Amino acid sequence: MSKTDNMRAVYLDGHEGLSSVVVGERPKPSYGAGDVRVRIAAAGINRVDLYMANDGSGFRHELPLIMGVDGAGVIDAVGHGVTHRKAGERVVIYPAKFGDDEFSRRGDQMLSFQRAVPGENFDGTFAEYMVVPAACAFPISDALSFRDAAVLPTAYLTAWRMVTSAGQVTQEDTVLIHGVGGGASLAALQFSKMRNARVIVTSSSDEKLAVAREYGADVMVNYRDHDVLDAVRTATNKRGVDVVIENVGEATWDTSMRAAVGGGRIVVCGATSGPNPKADLQRVFIRQLQIIGVTIGNFEEFRTLIDAAERKLFVPHFDSVYGLEDVPEALRKLDRGEQVGKIGITVNADLGE
Repeated sequence: MSKTDNMRAVYLDGHEGLSSVVVGERPKPSYGAGDVRVRIAAAGINRVDLYMANDGSGFRHELPLIMGVDGAGVIDAVGHGVTHRKAGERVVIYPAKFGDDEFSRRGDQMLSFQRAVPGENFDGTFAEYMVVPAACAFPISDALSFRDAAVLPTAYLTAWRMVTSAGQVTQEDTVLIHGVGGGASLAALQFSKMRNARVIVTSSSDEKLAVAREYGADVMVNYRDHDVLDAVRTATNKRGVDVVIENVGEATWDTSMRAAVGGGRIVVCGATSGPNPKADLQRVFIRQLQIIGVTIGNFEEFRTLIDAAERKLFVPHFDSVYGLEDVPEALRKLDRGEQVGKIGITVNADLGE
């Protein structure tokens, strides 16, 4: 099938920062055997969108590149051989293509050697239409809005894996979550409280800590006014926490290491303040700490997450919602670090929320 008319999209024409973000026309994508084309209803902003605008190194891609990792919508067309998906289905997009290799066969799709992520390696969700393999289009019920579904694939799926699979958080655990204003951190708080854990959260903003309190945080620490490690020791009677949700990196790594109880789990999904902290290996082996890296989650975890969202076991927290034409302003807000939770994008408003 050949490309037909154009569509509205937000794309990169360079890597010079937000000045490289263009709102304009791109060709409506073609689809092939095994693919589905999705008319995007809603999308979500992520930190990687800023990284791609500012740098993009390390991610194979070609310019112009349509931005956006997260998205949900309605299947518009299906390619040859697709029998388990059909036009008109409401779907949320699993945020990666992958190959048929040992990793995907054992259920670790994100470790596939042929992994490719929308908005990083191929055209993403900030567009009226996008094409993905049919296996990456997960059906959603009418009980789940497009807006809520659209922010599940990155921050919420990452947090789900961090808390449930990697962190194995239970009601017996105390959890430390850095930077609770971020999407993944706030989601990790929601999931930790679903498991009845005790949760300590940090932020430089009293406003963000107030939101965390609404979601059940037990101890709130403004790190501009208080030492986080001292607060952890006070809250745990000097014991330390069982699980650390770490996505800040260099600025918090020493605190994370020192805050963890012997045998504790430090689950890492990001390094916004820098990727190369000092590694105290003696503390790692003497305290028998587990350091676990997480990048999104697998198919089974995604299915379980969608089910939990449909049953309203949690509801994604939105800071704000912008239209497709206003994505540059949404990115500026994220860059300023003003948001609490997720920033949503309405793409095709006629599809509804």
